[in-house]
Amino acid sequence: MNVLITGAASQLGQQIIAELVSNHQLRLLDSTMPDIKHENLEFIPGSIVDPKIANEAIQSIDVLIHTGEPPQSLPQDPLKRGQMLLDLATRGTHVLFKAAVEAGVKRFIYGSTLEIFGSYPDDIYISEFYKPLPTPEIHQMTRYLGELTCREFARTYMVTVTSLRLGKLVLEEDVADQDLDLMWLDFRDAAQAFQGALRRDQSSSVQWTQRWAVYHICAPLENPKFLISQAGQIGYQPQHNFQN
Repeated sequence: MNVLITGAASQLGQQIIAELVSNHQLRLLDSTMPDIKHENLEFIPGSIVDPKIANEAIQSIDVLIHTGEPPQSLPQDPLKRGQMLLDLATRGTHVLFKAAVEAGVKRFIYGSTLEIFGSYPDDIYISEFYKPLPTPEIHQMTRYLGELTCREFARTYMVTVTSLRLGKLVLEEDVADQDLDLMWLDFRDAAQAFQGALRRDQSSSVQWTQRWAVYHICAPLENPKFLISQAGQIGYQPQHNFQN
């Protein structure tokens, strides 16, 4: 399978690459070359807001994985940084997805965030049916706006779009001495969720609500805030519970 991965130089992008590279031909899109060498890798430098780059990157691709991860170099000024992130999440996602639709791509996967539910108390169980309550904080807002952009493509075109709402990404061993966060998600489990979503294909469904799907992806905690049973539909089986 030919797979395009955006944000490839990010830690999430590199973990997804490591998960997929043995079984798929990967094309990587980012402004910085990821530090991974393999015969199944092709790298295209550039930004998703550039239509020429997007068109080049999406040719002959079967599945688009849009991690939502920003480039490694962002402006230091908070205002300029926020403007760039918003532009990437909205215009950039639209440019990339439109190029993919025109190239005949049928399967799209987006990396959203569970942080849009941070306003809810910790003593309730939150499923995919809960209403997101994002704050103006830039990470939450950009990921949510990106998700809404993706949803509109599923509504408008005969394509499959899967949004993975990821928890706070960490490595289990790096937080072993910290108090448990109900939103934690190990990078390796996140990559496994992207792999599972590759197989989802509802592109021929006449109902856009079948073409569009959202899954909550976080650790399998004993007393969770986020219910992840729906993600079992894509084969999600997290291995890191942060409680060993």
